[in-house]
Amino acid sequence: MEREYQLTRDPVFYLMAAFFAFLTTALPALLGQFRFMPIGQTLVLAIFMAIAVRRGDLRGGLLVVFLWLALSMSILIVLMLVAPEQVERAFTDGFMYRALVSEWYFARSPLPSSFVTQPVASLIEALGVTLGALLTGGVVGVWFLVRMANLAAFSAGHLLGVLANPLLLVVALPIWSVLQVVGAGGLVVVCAEPLLATKRMAFGSWARRRSRWLTWFGAIYVTGLLAEWILPAFWHFHS
Repeated sequence: MEREYQLTRDPVFYLMAAFFAFLTTALPALLGQFRFMPIGQTLVLAIFMAIAVRRGDLRGGLLVVFLWLALSMSILIVLMLVAPEQVERAFTDGFMYRALVSEWYFARSPLPSSFVTQPVASLIEALGVTLGALLTGGVVGVWFLVRMANLAAFSAGHLLGVLANPLLLVVALPIWSVLQVVGAGGLVVVCAEPLLATKRMAFGSWARRRSRWLTWFGAIYVTGLLAEWILPAFWHFHS
């Protein structure tokens, strides 16, 4: 008996997501499009995520989001190594942010764009990937997610270029950034489900049904915030 075709089980679906991740990341980054890059990434990733979640395939939604994040971050890190001046124009005050990252790592200044230095912005970001995703079917959550991932990759690419050793990627891309991106990515997908699912779910039933996912990804995200609060003062391996 022929099995029913499922789009989110087709490798072509994920190949197309990978292609658009490359297209919406590499091109605007090289052209210095600081507005188009996050907007394009948000719209396209939100569509791919919605396709999976609307079909009741939460795992498919998680897979496409994490595939996108891994590829787009890798692209930005590589581009920062080969064309840093072009890529920095794709970020608001990119040159200044690179300088602040260098000051943090080498001069032990406060970590830029962290919960310690920008608590209000960090709180808004946390609300965006949870409540924002819940109220907008993931769109607002994806916006905050791609901006978070882009900034983490931008910082990692800059530090990796300064350290001039590809083996130091685990240093340039610190554990708190990885935990926050993973936790936020999972939260966005799970919180987008109530509005995206074909069979609408009441908030209470959805929260009970997805409590394990919410707990795991929430714990990962909070652990990342705590690590960002504690570890940056000790994250100096150049000396």
